[in-house]
Amino acid sequence: MKRSFSFIMCFMLLLSGTITYVYGEQTDPPPDAASSNLITATAPGGSTLTITAVNRPIQAVNEVILYTRDNSSPITDSNEWSTAAVADYVDGSYVVTAIKDKEGAVNIPRNGFVLFANNDSGQWVLSNLQAGDTVTISGYELPMPVTGQLLRLEDGTEVAVDAMDAERQTNQTAVYTTRYGSFTKPFGADTVEFIISGGVVVVVNTNGQAGTYIPTTGYVVSASGTAVEALAGLNVGQSVQSFNLDIPILPASYAKVKGTAVGIDKINGGRGLAEVVLYQPSYGSSTRANAWGMEITVADNVVTRVVAIAADASGNFIDNNSPIPANGYVLSIQSASPYYNELNGKVAVGDSVELVLDTLAYRAGKIGYDALNPRTREDNPGGWHDPTNTPYPGLRGPDQLIIYDGSYGERTGTNPWGNEVVVNANGKVISNGGNDNVIPEGGFVVSGVGTTAAWLSNNVWIGSTVTLNQASKQVVFIYTPESYADKAEIAIAQAEQGLSDSRSRFLDVPYAQIEQKLANVREALVQVRSKLASGSYDGLIELLNTLDRDVTDANFMNFESRKVETRGLWLRPKETNIEQVREHMQKIKAANINSIYLETWWDGHTAFPIASPDTALNPIHQGFDVLQAYVAEGKKLGIEIHAWVENFYVGQNHVSPVYVNHPDWTMVSKQGDLYDDINGEKFYFINPALPEAQEFVLNIYKELVRKYDVDGIHLDFARYPDSGDYTNDFSYDTYTRSLFQNQYGVDPIGINPGDPLWETWTKFRSGIIDSFVGRIVEEVMPIRPGMKLTAAVWPNYEEAPQKVLQDTKAWLDKGYIDHLFHMSYVPDPSLIVIDAQHSLQLADGRAFVSSGVGTFINLTKSVLAEQIDKVNETGVSGTALFEFESLFNNGYDRELKLGLYRTEAIMPDYVTSKPFVTILKEMKRKIDDVYLPLGGMDRNTAKKLKEEIEDAADKTKDDRKFSRGSAKQAGKRLDKLENSIQQSIEVQPEVKRRMYADIAYARNILDIFNSKLK
Repeated sequence: MKRSFSFIMCFMLLLSGTITYVYGEQTDPPPDAASSNLITATAPGGSTLTITAVNRPIQAVNEVILYTRDNSSPITDSNEWSTAAVADYVDGSYVVTAIKDKEGAVNIPRNGFVLFANNDSGQWVLSNLQAGDTVTISGYELPMPVTGQLLRLEDGTEVAVDAMDAERQTNQTAVYTTRYGSFTKPFGADTVEFIISGGVVVVVNTNGQAGTYIPTTGYVVSASGTAVEALAGLNVGQSVQSFNLDIPILPASYAKVKGTAVGIDKINGGRGLAEVVLYQPSYGSSTRANAWGMEITVADNVVTRVVAIAADASGNFIDNNSPIPANGYVLSIQSASPYYNELNGKVAVGDSVELVLDTLAYRAGKIGYDALNPRTREDNPGGWHDPTNTPYPGLRGPDQLIIYDGSYGERTGTNPWGNEVVVNANGKVISNGGNDNVIPEGGFVVSGVGTTAAWLSNNVWIGSTVTLNQASKQVVFIYTPESYADKAEIAIAQAEQGLSDSRSRFLDVPYAQIEQKLANVREALVQVRSKLASGSYDGLIELLNTLDRDVTDANFMNFESRKVETRGLWLRPKETNIEQVREHMQKIKAANINSIYLETWWDGHTAFPIASPDTALNPIHQGFDVLQAYVAEGKKLGIEIHAWVENFYVGQNHVSPVYVNHPDWTMVSKQGDLYDDINGEKFYFINPALPEAQEFVLNIYKELVRKYDVDGIHLDFARYPDSGDYTNDFSYDTYTRSLFQNQYGVDPIGINPGDPLWETWTKFRSGIIDSFVGRIVEEVMPIRPGMKLTAAVWPNYEEAPQKVLQDTKAWLDKGYIDHLFHMSYVPDPSLIVIDAQHSLQLADGRAFVSSGVGTFINLTKSVLAEQIDKVNETGVSGTALFEFESLFNNGYDRELKLGLYRTEAIMPDYVTSKPFVTILKEMKRKIDDVYLPLGGMDRNTAKKLKEEIEDAADKTKDDRKFSRGSAKQAGKRLDKLENSIQQSIEVQPEVKRRMYADIAYARNILDIFNSKLK
């Protein structure tokens, strides 16, 4: 389930009372530094490593990048799977000062370099270098080391630093860090001060009445008297490098533990590789973090508990999973974070901790771009796909960054697999996400793919000011406290436009609540602007946070919430007691989710006690019957519980009981492999062609449905492993080959794609899966009448019958499936919409269709909401989220509850009439609440249509099971209602379209019912 992926710009910056203009002219990009010369690094033992490139992100496995201070950013790529060797200049040589393995981005020393190596190259670094070693770079001239305390400006000017964190003197240049305090001292007209963050000037301050704020994320340069002249050409957006200056750079949010400022990556979210997460009481009773990290529990600013990687007496590693105190928090540090080694074994109960979350953000990011408005191969050779001699969409090639302005066209024309930042005519970022964006008038779009897309996603904030320097082919993003206000204005404008669009489309959203929220935001924005103008920052952080939350909420509230739809959630249970189940179910209920697809047969184990020598209750549950707990709690809360089963897939990277007991049942690949190898991970399957394997799985399902009142069986992995390039596809065991050979006279081991019997061989194997699904319908489903059979399927229905031997169409043709879930874990809404449309076409009124949406792929909350909204517009019966932990860890539930899941919803159903009648009642309600107030129809027409809808609802009744006759009559009432709407000239066309869509939604229920009669 988890696999299914020459123009001149002028920007005006109004900062601290100073207006700054930045101009640039287009030039060609510099060539890759490593493309023409062989660059090597030599270790003390004489071993050498070839360097792939200089000052660019890692783009492929085994690459080695040499980072110097000439890189556009003061840090390396953030690739979390790489190893870094940091070297600094010492007495005429470059000496390794640190080896950092899988820690992501590292700082680049001003007088040194970083070897940033991936995979095998990273192993070379670990094997050949250690701190204190001398390393030699050949084939590339490193930047000259700099002595003395100084600043180097973008134009190469070097400015000596006269004082550090000391009172400024006339005619001197001083540097101020957070050691000095929060502000510099007030100054007069003879002084200019610059805030530097990320190696970039973010503010030029000539108004010294209140001094200059010193950010934790940077420092301040202060020039007075004659010293001002040396910095006269320094403008916002330009680079500044510091040399031999001890400048403490703190994260925007951090916890100070044992003198170490531990940067916080996220709050109340899942702990990823090398991440530090702050868990607060609002998250839940415990962190639910796995064993691979350490956690520091703090109550009333004092450490009360410390856990790290440890095993129990049996050698099993113990999850961190710290309780979260009501009067404190838990600081959770993943083991790949450098803070793990720094603090593990050193923090003790009783230590004090200082938590700093509210600091004014000054951030800057600078990145080079490849081309501006590329239209031909000559404009951007990297945007051309040589094997096919065709351009990539938008001429945006792998890992490239492209700029598109209004002269390029209406849209960027890029494919869905990247990320774009849209900049308006005022040089402000108004959106970050999506592809093929509209290019705003007077603005431009910054478009990336691969490593550059990730950089844009991680380093650009809405409201940032953007400068484009065509001379150096670089783009700079700057975020200051003023950007908070800019972000709010942008969001207000978007919310107001969205509300206007909703009115014109007659959408069913809470207009009055959204308008009140926006009124509150406008009032808060006035206060923010006043504080920023006066330099009074007291209470500003709280005000900014409230403003940001409210305006964001207003946008999420502007989504419709349907009252009949699937709101599913895939969930792997890990609980060991009923209290944990109840806690999770309460969270799910509070999010207005109405169905759970509970992983019940997975990794060769069950989620319930079972009497079988070949499987057992998963030991993770410690004897607890977790399935029974979920079924019982689901009945109490009105949440359907479907048993998510994985058929012939029996485990990953380890052996399950059935594998141990029956190694002869294992599925075999063409090359003799007993597992599917995916990036080094081993996935084991048993052979669906074997009668005894089928009986084993069917018996599990039969016992399950006899013992537990589940609402359905949810099929996953109803297929073979991915065939890849077909050189090592599956089902080449002796038994299956003999079955085929007996029927067709040929051993399939010799059949390849394109051979006469290839299609026969693929249909033979997919037919085995088809027949097994048929057996579930015939042997399992009748045990508990009323259960639904649902399936999670690959959405590429043309490719799947050969690629994974899954013929979904055959199941639908035979009436096996009640509800189809297409698994579309994709980054762009356009992709999931296409999958939804294809799924609806395939189902053709024979099964409900819901879209599987990935909460585990780091979608932004706005993109997740857009995906759900867009597929709803196609007419699908709902969505299912993959999966429980990522939904709540990433905090998606709050924004969904504001909008798309605002109201409770009942599940679509073709057996009972309640969903059908609810759709009709909602049509009537919308006439009163939306269409009439917004002028979508006149009162007489509204009265007539409401009466007709009410009559149709009353005659159908909402507490009956459909029969052939009642379904036929319900269909006739829909026909009559649709005709009345069509004849009503006083109904606006958009309202008619929406009412037709509701009728089609209701009619789909009848179509599915009638299809089952056949």
